[in-house]
Amino acid sequence: MTGLTRNNLPLVSVIVPTFDNGRFIRPALESLLRQTYPDEKREIIVVDDGSTDDTSGVLKKYGQAILHIWQEHRGIASARNAGISCAKGEIITFLDSDDLWYEERLQKVVERFIENPDAGIVYHPIELIDGDGITIKKDFYAAFGYEVGLNGWVGKDIASGRIFSGGSSFAFRGDIVRTLSPLPEDIIRGVDYYMAVISSACAPAEYIPQILGKYRLHASNVTMSAGLNNKKRLTAMNKDFAHTRQKVIEKLSTLSVPCAYTLDFNILRRLQAKEMIFYHVLTGERVKAMKQIPALFKGSPPLRELFRGVAVSIMALFIPASIYPRIVNSYRLIKQVKIFVF
Repeated sequence: MTGLTRNNLPLVSVIVPTFDNGRFIRPALESLLRQTYPDEKREIIVVDDGSTDDTSGVLKKYGQAILHIWQEHRGIASARNAGISCAKGEIITFLDSDDLWYEERLQKVVERFIENPDAGIVYHPIELIDGDGITIKKDFYAAFGYEVGLNGWVGKDIASGRIFSGGSSFAFRGDIVRTLSPLPEDIIRGVDYYMAVISSACAPAEYIPQILGKYRLHASNVTMSAGLNNKKRLTAMNKDFAHTRQKVIEKLSTLSVPCAYTLDFNILRRLQAKEMIFYHVLTGERVKAMKQIPALFKGSPPLRELFRGVAVSIMALFIPASIYPRIVNSYRLIKQVKIFVF
């Protein structure tokens, strides 16, 4: 976006994938329509991924204020691909249909891109709310122990999970999004992570130290609620994220952009091994879990990851699968004090 100024504002494409979120999509869209960024410099693309509730009826009420795309249910990655394929913006950003943005969010994001035209990503902290919109934590990042204030080449920090890669808190330069698309449509969980890691290997990131949105935590969240006292969902979560890490490795291996290879793939492989250990233990295949232990220590991991590797090895060898969900809950407290990061 060379030469971009406040007198030459870019078009921003906001893509809103949705599936059976009729309860929440109205406040999400209202938060977009209240943005201080000029209406004529913004396009809202809502991709309904085959909803069976009243989502379609809600969307019809917005008429030409949004571009409404409907498709058969194929998952979040497919819905994002549909939105990206028709997005015209120099900046592309995503709002999950159960989340909200503060009214100055787009304006602040564009200002940061203008100030730093080489940036490929702009991101910011968000508030955590429940299904009724009541604040759970004012700062999601601080509450769950994520790093804040990191700018520049942050691929390692995103890949390792030190930076939260939530879709509603990230905005991307449009050319980068088009470089990494189409997104693999077999990704079930972690499409935000996939996009953020690959984008951060293509261009530096800029952090806005201001809460500009709200992340809604409720029973139907695909990821955030997945491990809460639920063995079945925890099993699926680990399998899905291990698959996503593999997709990231495969994509990064094929990119021909500058700095695409600065990320140490061993970071991803160590996380993938941890997730496969959890998956195998939870499915009663402890021998397979034990075979993954050497991969936890690939590539001379730093001290923090050594601690994690030892802890996960002990879990693989000795901890009954029945208490894994409780460990995941306890981990939230561990991460807040930053002892180590699973």
